[in-house]
Amino acid sequence: MPNITGQCLCGDIKYTIAGKPLAAALCHCSDCRRISGSAFGYNWVVPTNIFSFTGEPKSYTTTANSGNPATSHFCGNCGVTLWREGKASPGLLYLKAGALDDRQEQVSNQPAVELFTSRRLDWVAQISGAHQKKEMNE
Repeated sequence: MPNITGQCLCGDIKYTIAGKPLAAALCHCSDCRRISGSAFGYNWVVPTNIFSFTGEPKSYTTTANSGNPATSHFCGNCGVTLWREGKASPGLLYLKAGALDDRQEQVSNQPAVELFTSRRLDWVAQISGAHQKKEMNE
């Protein structure tokens, strides 16, 4: 299986996934909206043991909408957040899938779940067939 790669906007931080994501999800929480600068975040759930990166990302830890601490890893030059992780999900990280190099990887990994749908903007349509969760731990 070929590796899946991605990078920040300026290319200072690059990552590789040696496998497939466990899941793909859209998240409508305010953190994901702010991080993406859009109406939702498109995230891949990836085991940390198949993830590697080059460069020196900066990090920022805050309390996520779930109530748990979450650390965002981002490029200090261009500001793009590439992944998040937290103690609530040991061994996993949440990759910001918009930074993938290959569009086909995004197309072939349609989100199977939408999180924080109670916060979805009214004009954003539900993904057909995706499990709908009003909150994270529902």
